[in-house]
Amino acid sequence: MKYVLIFLLLPFITKAQQTQVNTDSLMNHIWVLASDSLHGRLPGTEGFDKALGYSMAFFEKHGIEPAGRDFWPQQVPMDVNRIDSAYFLIETGRDMMQLVPGVDFSVRGYSGSGNVDSDVVFCGYGTEADYEGVDVKGKIVLVFKSNPSFNNDLPPFTIRRHADIAYTHGAKAIVFVSQPNQSNPQKPIGSVMHGEGPMHEDLPQLQISVEKADYLLSNSGYRLSELQSLIDSTHQPHSIDVNKKASVMVQAVYSANGFTQNIVGVLHGNDPKLKNEYILIGAHLDHVGTIGNSVLYPGANDNASGSAAVLELARVFSLQKGKLKRSIIFVLFGSEEKGLVGAGYLAGHLPVDKASIVAVFNMDCIGYGDSLMVGNGKSCPDLWSLADSTSSELGNRISIHTWAGGGADLTPLFEQGIPGLYFVTTNSYEHLHLPTDKPETINQALYSDMVKLVVAITKRLVIDMQ
Repeated sequence: MKYVLIFLLLPFITKAQQTQVNTDSLMNHIWVLASDSLHGRLPGTEGFDKALGYSMAFFEKHGIEPAGRDFWPQQVPMDVNRIDSAYFLIETGRDMMQLVPGVDFSVRGYSGSGNVDSDVVFCGYGTEADYEGVDVKGKIVLVFKSNPSFNNDLPPFTIRRHADIAYTHGAKAIVFVSQPNQSNPQKPIGSVMHGEGPMHEDLPQLQISVEKADYLLSNSGYRLSELQSLIDSTHQPHSIDVNKKASVMVQAVYSANGFTQNIVGVLHGNDPKLKNEYILIGAHLDHVGTIGNSVLYPGANDNASGSAAVLELARVFSLQKGKLKRSIIFVLFGSEEKGLVGAGYLAGHLPVDKASIVAVFNMDCIGYGDSLMVGNGKSCPDLWSLADSTSSELGNRISIHTWAGGGADLTPLFEQGIPGLYFVTTNSYEHLHLPTDKPETINQALYSDMVKLVVAITKRLVIDMQ
């Protein structure tokens, strides 16, 4: 009799297990999305298209329907750029030292193409004032990757704006470097966040490490930290010829008429009235690509972790479809890395009335760090209280730190008046936009706890109706 009872209960046990968050399933998605074959998931490339195809096939397998003909996928106009190859050499006095891509230098995602062998000129913060009386025609300029803190009258810093200033003064290449006097100077990262300004297709744009920038300055009589201190203390430019040559090369392929894509699917609820209300669960699918065949930016935490979580939530709730009262919209955003492009477009081209969206849950960088954090709580205190009480019941309290105004891809939707929360982990950015952001670095226990939290909060809103 005991064995018969176990046999009869087995299907129910299996069903219950299937509706729980599966860490192996999450990690399998991350291994796929962060793999070499997806080439860093840069929009406008085959790698991003593969990520789209993989995700759409998974949604379809689990009964997630397109939110409409124009949402599977949703095409978003955007200029695109691909870095095919690059090198950076510095004169040593005897020969040229070759820098290591991904470690000593990176290529900006919207760099132009070119091959420049020339003198290098340090031009401070790269503002117009830094170029006064300085000859940079035909040369490579080295500038800090920020505005000076002592001048609040300047327009916001963007890569394109500062590249345009250098270009206007005749420079043939621009190299950015972090401020060495910061507590933790940024390493050379892969990034497509270039901001406002014209695109110069013939201007190579790179970022160098502080250590190699100091080597570049070794004949100038200054260290980089000394130059920053001098400029910051006097509030005056101090541009100098560094007395070294460098050689930089970038091959890029640019299109002003490209596009990125969102995937927007829906799992319909069953209540005659409440099925017309929605919880939107999203994460950005894109990352920052490669430097040709030499450097891969895998983007495991940023944001294969969030994308995998969206896929896992789709699986979990598809198995409970008959219990759903409200409907769930699942979104994978394109081109968050360029400046919330996909989310911004979706906010203006929603598949449903924005008033029918009860909440947006956005997940970004949730697989690395040391604790759970939920943003936008000051703007949506009721939702944050729900997250806090739910996390307490699960035994994984969220950080008391939160903020207002959205965050990441939640921001443009929140600005449309749609309430929401932004799920992230604390101290999550050690590998941000670096080649080391690999699946092996994922904190699987923390990651699983975060996804379980989002599942539990969502369940309260679509099944339990809290």
